[in-house]
Amino acid sequence: MRYRSYGRQGKYSLIAAVKFVSFTFFFGTLICGGFYTGSFMISYVTSSLNTIHPTSIPGIKQDKCLSTGKVWRDDKCWDYQHNPTF
Repeated sequence: MRYRSYGRQGKYSLIAAVKFVSFTFFFGTLICGGFYTGSFMISYVTSSLNTIHPTSIPGIKQDKCLSTGKVWRDDKCWDYQHNPTF
């Protein structure tokens, strides 16, 4: 009976298989982490752009301010429909 080495079976060694699995896990984790980081950044930017900021409109009298649906407060006309992309 012939002695067969149990460290190598076939044409792939155990060390090569461990390296392959390690690199696959590392790069898979890197890709998934990049995807989640990118999606978080995109959602953060889009949510901050949709935030409404009140804006004081100068040079408008109280009657015109109220007739256009805006709010008169502290002797200023306030509009609550503006966002940063205006």
